[in-house]
Amino acid sequence: MAARSALDVKDLPSTDNNSPRSAAVLRELHGLPVNGLSDSYIFKVDAEEFSRLDLHHSMFTAALDGLFPPPATEAIQEALRVRNGYPQPAVLDIGTGSGAWCIDMTKAFPDAAVVGMDLVPVKSSSVPPANCRFDVGNADTDLAKMYKAESFNFIHARSMTQGVKDFPSFFKNIQRMLRPGGVFIIMDGPLTTFDEDRQPMECKEEGQPGFSWFRKTFYHMREVLVTRNPNMELMYRLTDCVRDMCDDVWEKVETFYLYIPVGNFDSPTISPSERLGGILLAENLSRVPDSIRPMLLSSSLTPEGVDRLAAGLRAEVKEPKVKQFFQVRLPTHY
Repeated sequence: MAARSALDVKDLPSTDNNSPRSAAVLRELHGLPVNGLSDSYIFKVDAEEFSRLDLHHSMFTAALDGLFPPPATEAIQEALRVRNGYPQPAVLDIGTGSGAWCIDMTKAFPDAAVVGMDLVPVKSSSVPPANCRFDVGNADTDLAKMYKAESFNFIHARSMTQGVKDFPSFFKNIQRMLRPGGVFIIMDGPLTTFDEDRQPMECKEEGQPGFSWFRKTFYHMREVLVTRNPNMELMYRLTDCVRDMCDDVWEKVETFYLYIPVGNFDSPTISPSERLGGILLAENLSRVPDSIRPMLLSSSLTPEGVDRLAAGLRAEVKEPKVKQFFQVRLPTHY
């Protein structure tokens, strides 16, 4: 990112004064606990979901063979290098989930301060080290009041864009919070599946050749999300959104694509790291029906239909009958 002045991470506002109160961050939807800050990110909130989010993190780490795209490694290491006379390197993880990515980052970069932000209080499976903290807030509305300008050298956002309604404001806040030479990576995938030729697959009806319960699950997720987030389609063109801010903000923008197989099957297009990611994705998907039950119950499905979809998805990931891939897009901005 183009050079500007720097600010010490110690000047970051504390979560006590600037983030929503804990009592406001949970509510019930269809009798299940969900976050109370966003009506478009409606996954269940409980101990089982935090455990699934740990698995979600392990899946991406395996498929990427690291904590971020390998081509971005050099730029991130440079951004987080300790320099005399400069503030402590700082990292922000937006939509941190279980906090596992943050804790792994503190191990990889022990001299950096790492902050994780999520819609609900984080319950990590291990004790966060001293250089890690977690804040509660909504990235769609709270970034400006929670974090000062030029606070972070590296900003990471993963699997959270369905909760963003005001993309221009979100990306302007990213620009504002980054320090000179900062790196921004955003990871998310379209609500569809891809074939071995990396082409989008149609949503088939049950009984038709190529029918997929996973693809059907995406169909019903999208059915709900487009009614709650009118700008959700922008998640498919994140790089364009960031580039549209202005021409001189980023020195370079690259988009990496990751294709994770939905289950364990043979294909010449699958790398060893993607294969491991696919095995973990299958385990993750076996838990996803419980995680997204509040969302599915908000769709056109009946409760019996939700149960049938869940059973079909779980059976499908155990014994894949369709070779399909989950695409993850990683626009990386320097």
